Amino acid sequence: MTLDHPHVSAMVWQKRQSLNEIKRQRPMFEQLMQQTTQCMKAHPELHNDVKGAIACETIHPQTLSPFSNFTFHTHPHSDIDYPSEQDIKTTMKLKKDYLLIGLPSKNKVVVYTKDDNYQEKIAEF
Repeated sequence: MTLDHPHVSAMVWQKRQSLNEIKRQRPMFEQLMQQTTQCMKAHPELHNDVKGAIACETIHPQTLSPFSNFTFHTHPHSDIDYPSEQDIKTTMKLKKDYLLIGLPSKNKVVVYTKDDNYQEKIAEF
């Protein structure tokens, strides 16, 4: 970050601020991940059924709101820490900057950004 490229540093600062705002919502993410965990415990038949486990997915209420810059949902099978094509399409359709996935069994949230079409994980917390 140099004075030669003031826009670059401003963009980096803005992205950092956005990620910090997102991280502040961790208690809500943890509640949603807990809901997914409870659903999966109530439905053990879904443990080997990735498509069926979607019934236990939870979505952050702000995902559909125009007042947030992210989508958030859980992946009941926490070994799938990357977005599906549908996840990407939905996030793009909603014009969100960030796509967040909650991984309940790991108690982690992974973050992807529109900058690379939600392909590479940029943060995990």
